[in-house]
Amino acid sequence: MSGREWLAVAGVLAGLLGAVPLIRRLTLQSGASPEVARKSVHVLMGLTCAAFPWIFDKPAAVWILAVLATLPMVVLRTVPALRAGVGAVLHGIKRPSYGEVLFAPAVAAVFHLADGDVYLYLIPILVLTVADAAGALAGTRWGRLHYGSGEGFKTVEGSAIFLITAFLCVIVPLVGGGRVDFTQGMWIALILATLGMMGEGLSDRGFDNLVLPLGSFFMLERLLVLETPSLVGRLVVLVLLLALVLAGARWSTLSGAALLGSALLGYGCAVIADWRFALPPAAVFVCHLAITRKHGLTGVFDHRLDAVLSHAIACLPWVLAVQAGLIGDLTGLAGISFAMAGQLAILDTATRAWLKGAVLRPVRSNLKGWLCAAIPGLVWFWPDFQPLAVPVTVAFVSTLGTTLIFGWVCNRYHKHETGLWIIKGSLALVSSLPALLIPR
Repeated sequence: MSGREWLAVAGVLAGLLGAVPLIRRLTLQSGASPEVARKSVHVLMGLTCAAFPWIFDKPAAVWILAVLATLPMVVLRTVPALRAGVGAVLHGIKRPSYGEVLFAPAVAAVFHLADGDVYLYLIPILVLTVADAAGALAGTRWGRLHYGSGEGFKTVEGSAIFLITAFLCVIVPLVGGGRVDFTQGMWIALILATLGMMGEGLSDRGFDNLVLPLGSFFMLERLLVLETPSLVGRLVVLVLLLALVLAGARWSTLSGAALLGSALLGYGCAVIADWRFALPPAAVFVCHLAITRKHGLTGVFDHRLDAVLSHAIACLPWVLAVQAGLIGDLTGLAGISFAMAGQLAILDTATRAWLKGAVLRPVRSNLKGWLCAAIPGLVWFWPDFQPLAVPVTVAFVSTLGTTLIFGWVCNRYHKHETGLWIIKGSLALVSSLPALLIPR
């Protein structure tokens, strides 16, 4: 690092550390809420970070600054006297949050990944700071419609303001800077703002400070190379998936954040691989709605992001393997179809284990999983189903085995909810491995 960069690191660090007690004093004098104080620091840090492309030439300086800025935040969090004093500007809210610890490393990671591309760096930082702060403050001030997010809640009004602000944070730099024309910029902004709103809605405890910048970077990088028709298609898929989960919310046992996570998982499958990969997870979701409505389970269970994590464990390895070129599209499509068949069979077993008087019927659950969840993906092998003969037979037997295993596990570890969801996803993934038997 040059002397100029060391001087810049020292100046930025001094400015940020000096701003914390200043904002605390101003908020105390004005009687502002703890959320306003916290988001004021958030915005100040973000706007400072937005200038980094014009201050630093290499990522090393930003990483050093991130470490030096994070250490005082850790001290403010862990030392009780400081936490109650100067640190109250960051920790004055009642809910637990690790956002101030995650903020600087996330910024450094985006700066590193952007590799000098101002747009790929600046836009995620603006979404992280300006849009997130606007949504949080609007939700605190005007929020009336709540939805569950982790151990807390978010508001519909706050999410709406986030969506509008994030749209502006994307389209103004892209079009104003001449990176894309207005039409392309509008579609990119709509997609990225919607995804950002969903990501912020499902993140709690400050993890949006990690999810928003990194997620925005990776999505923006993919969207910038697409033409308008492809962008429109991706927005249509996103809106359809979001409409599906929101329309089924009244019958679902999933929390608001888990519903958003379900839509994001389906969209990730569709975008990383192709739209057919979203069909098996969507089929499982539709079956979930039918079962919960039939047995009146809405309000009985409160399924959170653990449920979405379980499906992600079963789905994403196949999607990522296709994207990396390790397997072919049809092999991956068979894999995700087998995985969702196993997942639905296990879910049906778990539901029957909970219902009073219901007898476990693993063969019935297995057939249900295959007929409802696997077929939407396997129909794309038509008219040549011959390569599926052996893999389907082996996978069907594997699914039956994993369903029996889960039935045994569920009876003994039913109180470990998060662990059971991880086991469900892992067993479903194992049962799908026979897809690798399909000839390339």
